Amino acid sequence: MTQDELLLGHAQMQADIAEQIGIPPHEVEPQESLVDLGLDSIQVMTLLMKWGEKIEGLDFSRFMEAETLEEWWAIAEAAQTGPAAGKAAVR
Repeated sequence: MTQDELLLGHAQMQADIAEQIGIPPHEVEPQESLVDLGLDSIQVMTLLMKWGEKIEGLDFSRFMEAETLEEWWAIAEAAQTGPAAGKAAVR
């Protein structure tokens, strides 16, 4: 599955995070702590609910343990390309 075929792409994830924080997407650097950028727990849950509508089986607890866009992207990408990904695409 290519980046273009994913239900949630890296650029969209970055834009969604930036929108929640109120900054331009390019300011959400892959290695920077999202908490340090100003993302709070309510905003995290808002994002996870939005993304959970697109990606079945998204493990919210893994996101709570991760700190950066790069780590979040790895979780989302794995959820979309792993064994359960076929079910999510059918929705």
